[in-house]
Amino acid sequence: MLPSLSQVIDILKNSSTSMDMELGLSLWLKDLDSFIVRLLFQRLDKELYATYYEKGWRVDRIETRTIQFIFGEVRFERRRLRKKGEKSFLPLDKALGLEKRKHYSLNVRKKIAQMGSQMPFRQAEKSLLISSPISASHTTIHSITQEIGGKVQAYLSQRPSKKEKRKRVSHVFIEGDGLHIAGRQTDKPVIHRVLVHEGVKADKKRHDLIKPMAFFSVKSSQEAFEQAGVYLDQTYDLRQSIVISNSDGGSGYEADRFEDIIGMCRRHEHFRDKFHVHRKIKTRLSFDKPMMNRLTRAVRAYDWKQVECVLTTVQSRIVDDSESVRVDKLEAVRKLHAYLERNWPYVRGFYERDLEIDRGVGVCETGHRFYSYRMKRQGRSWTARGAEHVGALLTAERNSELNIALKSEVDEHIEPLGKDLKGAVRSALRKSKTDTLRVKTGKVTNYASTSSFTGILAKMFS
Repeated sequence: MLPSLSQVIDILKNSSTSMDMELGLSLWLKDLDSFIVRLLFQRLDKELYATYYEKGWRVDRIETRTIQFIFGEVRFERRRLRKKGEKSFLPLDKALGLEKRKHYSLNVRKKIAQMGSQMPFRQAEKSLLISSPISASHTTIHSITQEIGGKVQAYLSQRPSKKEKRKRVSHVFIEGDGLHIAGRQTDKPVIHRVLVHEGVKADKKRHDLIKPMAFFSVKSSQEAFEQAGVYLDQTYDLRQSIVISNSDGGSGYEADRFEDIIGMCRRHEHFRDKFHVHRKIKTRLSFDKPMMNRLTRAVRAYDWKQVECVLTTVQSRIVDDSESVRVDKLEAVRKLHAYLERNWPYVRGFYERDLEIDRGVGVCETGHRFYSYRMKRQGRSWTARGAEHVGALLTAERNSELNIALKSEVDEHIEPLGKDLKGAVRSALRKSKTDTLRVKTGKVTNYASTSSFTGILAKMFS
């Protein structure tokens, strides 16, 4: 039924508050949008059929379809065409890129997937009801999140090559780290992350990264490094750049992993993440806090002689009645000495390396919050496939690649019929004036009491 202006008058008369009026008008406008879009689809379907009729296609049957768009739900009819020796199809669906057996448009599914990647699915269900006219159960939100996440993951794993000229910058930062999350199988899924940026832009209130690009993989750290390596090769000319890498030195994040993806550069400096170094010291020397603080200061000063002196002092201070406790403490000191000796070349700070900058590392570790807020704690557990899809959505959101990833698939659907669709639109716009919608002019008279909401509204405009 065509939404009429009389309905608007009834809404204004019967509304006791501005909230009631706003709700009633929003529902009326939603019905109006759906009605207009339904007429548009039917007109386009008619023009497309005229184009295919000349090629020998005929109407097989009329089919009805209902799709939830962002502006509202639209129920429309369109023609299924057939031709001898050819497979029947729906020209309107193909021209508009409407996927089979999908009750939600791609844009709506994108919004649902964004919510599903940011909050639990039951909470996303409530948020949709509060903030939009879209309704979807938590199971539907889960399936849509996995579907869109799979499409985004396929795009991120095989990004198209760039045609722009490679940039020359003074510094490029590369960091890598892994985030363990609870899994439903025996092995816990690990989100392997690699982050590339050009430095830190200091502001009065906060620090922002310059041109950050994140890469992730649930399968292995090698896959994340390979993606980062392709990006570096396509984006930067590193022959005159200083490349600074940073990691905690765990399995898969050794210094040689960064060397493999950098290639030729002016200079490469690898750092061991300070957070993990200090945490290692606190863990191993928790039984002797005074010496723990002295060792931390010696590491910060990059004084190896002082480090060995402190560790020797710690060993002499270990006096316990229990032999087993004493052996455990001495073993902890030995392991700490081996850890610091093995990583000592990478512990050296910016000033000791005579670098032109003094900050920019450690951001990958702090960036875990973006993923852990959604994927850790509160009893959540993941399959490898589910973690991969949600992680892909979060990564695409952070890189501002979500729209690009989804549009790349839509373009594949509508490209073959792009000319036919444009021709149908032009034909619809060239229709005679008798086909246009005629609107009568007039005015709305206030027949309500002056104390009602409508009467108060009339006073405001008088």
